[in-house]
Amino acid sequence: MQSLSDEQLLEQLRLGSPSAFSQLYQRYKHRLYAYCYRLLRDEQAAEDAVQETFLKIHHNLHLLQNPAMFRPWLFSIARNEAYTHLRRTKHVENLKEGEETVWEENSPLEAVIERDTKEIVQHYLGLLKPYYRDLLILREYEQLSYTEIARITGLTESAVKSGLFKARKALGKKLEPIFRERK
Repeated sequence: MQSLSDEQLLEQLRLGSPSAFSQLYQRYKHRLYAYCYRLLRDEQAAEDAVQETFLKIHHNLHLLQNPAMFRPWLFSIARNEAYTHLRRTKHVENLKEGEETVWEENSPLEAVIERDTKEIVQHYLGLLKPYYRDLLILREYEQLSYTEIARITGLTESAVKSGLFKARKALGKKLEPIFRERK
């Protein structure tokens, strides 16, 4: 059985098919949860953000003009829900791209040396300020293009590229001593 495209499912949903929404939910719930969890670092908050995202999609589907833009629209809504949670919990200090520092905090090197490579990267990804963490997650984990990231975040493509450069450079700088020690 061939799987329907997002565009086909959206058309069915607009025609009143409840199974179309269920299929979209099944297709994206895990990816959205992973995205929100990486941003929020809180399981319950990530689950809440995903649920709110799908509620908003259900209620605002009529606002989506171009069905081919569903995926960026979906991640935009999820991003907004995650940032709303971060603002509510006072974890977002400043989301401006032009800041010089990208780290929320520094963690003792000894605490992460014993972890495996994936856990180390996840740990330091979680320490990036939300602005930079968001860009890296959208690009590296969700494999979105610079254009799609710009649409989701409301930034220019050059700001996306610049932010990704800063985030990668900062992450590499933090990870380099750990991996050099492990050799």
